[in-house]
Amino acid sequence: MQRRRAIAIPAAALAAVLSITACSGDSSGGSGDGPLDISLLTTYNGLPFYTAMQCGAQDAAKELGGDIKITADGPSRGMNAADQIPVLEGVVNRKPDGMVFVPADPVAMMAPAQTAIDAGIPMVTADSSLQDEIAMAQFRGDNKAGGRLAAEELIRLVGERRGKVLVLDVRPGLPVTNLRAEGFIEAVKELNSGLEVLETQYHEDDPTKAAVIVESSLQSHPDIVGIFGTSEPASMGAASALQARSTEDIAVIAFDAGPSLVQALKDGVLDALVAQGSYQMGYDGVKTLVAHLRDGTKPASFDNVIDSVIVTAKNVDDPEVAKMVYPASCS
Repeated sequence: MQRRRAIAIPAAALAAVLSITACSGDSSGGSGDGPLDISLLTTYNGLPFYTAMQCGAQDAAKELGGDIKITADGPSRGMNAADQIPVLEGVVNRKPDGMVFVPADPVAMMAPAQTAIDAGIPMVTADSSLQDEIAMAQFRGDNKAGGRLAAEELIRLVGERRGKVLVLDVRPGLPVTNLRAEGFIEAVKELNSGLEVLETQYHEDDPTKAAVIVESSLQSHPDIVGIFGTSEPASMGAASALQARSTEDIAVIAFDAGPSLVQALKDGVLDALVAQGSYQMGYDGVKTLVAHLRDGTKPASFDNVIDSVIVTAKNVDDPEVAKMVYPASCS
């Protein structure tokens, strides 16, 4: 593993404000090649993961032609239904022609999503799913499989060493990240009996709290050899705590591949990333909506799974891997 250099913890969210044009639409299909307004409603406006999704949506719109506007909607902090519901209500009042929706909670967002559908707004979901299949289609990664990828890479990095592994998750009851932790833990236990997985710790999307958790965990368990962060705040908090201790022999695997994480990987602060296909989710979501709006076409399948990949310092510049990392902007 590489020497970790100093790195600042990024802000919880990046400012990303796009213009919103009110537009009413007819969701019955057969609108030809006329202008369309599609809302990309995420859980966290400005998060690099969603920036990549927006880039995919915009590229699909350009390819399809006919003045398709992609409007980025979402709260300024993420993974919280209470923050997302009023944003969704505002989008419904605006009446876009369609919506690519990332639900903050599979249960709590069911009724608000149904309200949008009842208002005549066709919907596909991306990244996370609703409890019931009320959307036209869903485009998602396999979070449990992504956690398994992280475990396989950590085991490769740790080699023959024995010790403990710390998992940093956001909070209980958040399926998107909980499944990553579950897949990771199951794989470590299955593939390497020499590693003991500690009880999962929760940081509530706060990198400072994640750093404190890592510091206290290292004091209690000096034989920790690996850390898995199920989100960017967890991973950057862990990296900060390890750098402060000048610790170089602990493997750190991060989920997601935003600019800060990619730079930390190149600097040797992190050892590997799990990158999701968020660009493809946005691209496929818009393609599906526009086909329905223009031609009445129904999706070929409801559940569409997009694979994740492991990103390391050795392969990050490979063209097939580089397209999976998340950009700071779409320009």
